[in-house]
Amino acid sequence: MRTLLLSLLVIIFLAPLVTAEEYEVYGKVYTQDNMPLTNEPIVIQCSGNDVCDLNSNLQTITDYYGFYSITLEVFPEDDGENISLLVAGQFAQLTIDWNSSSNSDTRNQEFDIYLTQDPRVSSTIGGFTCGGCCLLLILFFAGLRSLRKLMTQEGRDEFLGRKLMPVADCPVCGEKMPRHLVLRHLIVDHEIEPYEAGAMVGKQFNKIHSEE
Repeated sequence: MRTLLLSLLVIIFLAPLVTAEEYEVYGKVYTQDNMPLTNEPIVIQCSGNDVCDLNSNLQTITDYYGFYSITLEVFPEDDGENISLLVAGQFAQLTIDWNSSSNSDTRNQEFDIYLTQDPRVSSTIGGFTCGGCCLLLILFFAGLRSLRKLMTQEGRDEFLGRKLMPVADCPVCGEKMPRHLVLRHLIVDHEIEPYEAGAMVGKQFNKIHSEE
């Protein structure tokens, strides 16, 4: 009985001492043309198991020659678990191999990544897509504005190239007429002297311009 209790106590005290070990993943990233991918971020993006949850969002970057190295925290029981690395918009799946290390003091695993799509083409397509969407939005709002303008008589006349003739009131009788006919109307219909009629029209137009 005493031996059993002692064993249980040892297990209870030693259990918290089991911690994750550093696990280095290293390798090289190749493009579709088998060329090294330089200065490209690599991010751990996955979920669904302990090794993913523990290392999610860890990141590194490839060097000038396409090499990379990232240190994970891994438990022995994570052997065989899968973890996803996001590179240039593409996922590469790594399977943890606990016994892959040649040196027992340091856990490490070599993992080269081969991209199936050209990242430059993906970026270019994404840029064109974004630019095309912006252009379509601009054209849509421009067309909507033109359509709303065509719903008015003034807008339709402007679209057809018709210039609306400004209208003015006669300062004597109040009759509406094209502005350029007011002077003639005062002289002919109201028999006002040309000089006086000109002064009346000038005063009226000055008032109109000040109000505008």
